[in-house]
Amino acid sequence: MGIGYKEKNFKRYLENHFEIFLPPGVQIFYTRGVRVGNKDIDKSKIDGELGYAACDFGFNPTNAIVQNFGYIAKKNVKELDEKQAKEFASGKSIPCNLGKSKSKQLIMKYKTHIIGLGFYDKDKKRIVNKIPEKRRREIINQIN
Repeated sequence: MGIGYKEKNFKRYLENHFEIFLPPGVQIFYTRGVRVGNKDIDKSKIDGELGYAACDFGFNPTNAIVQNFGYIAKKNVKELDEKQAKEFASGKSIPCNLGKSKSKQLIMKYKTHIIGLGFYDKDKKRIVNKIPEKRRREIINQIN
């Protein structure tokens, strides 16, 4: 599988990296980028596009897919306490030492809330916030 199979490669990434296996009826497809949705439901159009972006052009998952399907993940999920969750949701990176673990994408979670995507920087020993600014207020309100 090479460049012509972006949607299949991304699905495999979700399964291998996070152990996210999408529910029945949810599909990953390629339409002007890798997207997730349901091709059969007309109302899954968002801003004129079918579904929503699943990953960026660097193949990194979007916060939309993480916030919608992160609850399924069984791997690379970082549990936060309330203070860390509020700091992270407000846009701050948080100190963290995962030992010999490589730099990698993490799903950030507080209790039952999926906060969003973080990137563990092994050299700086911190989790870099990857939540877009426009999504942060909604997340903070869910935590409170």
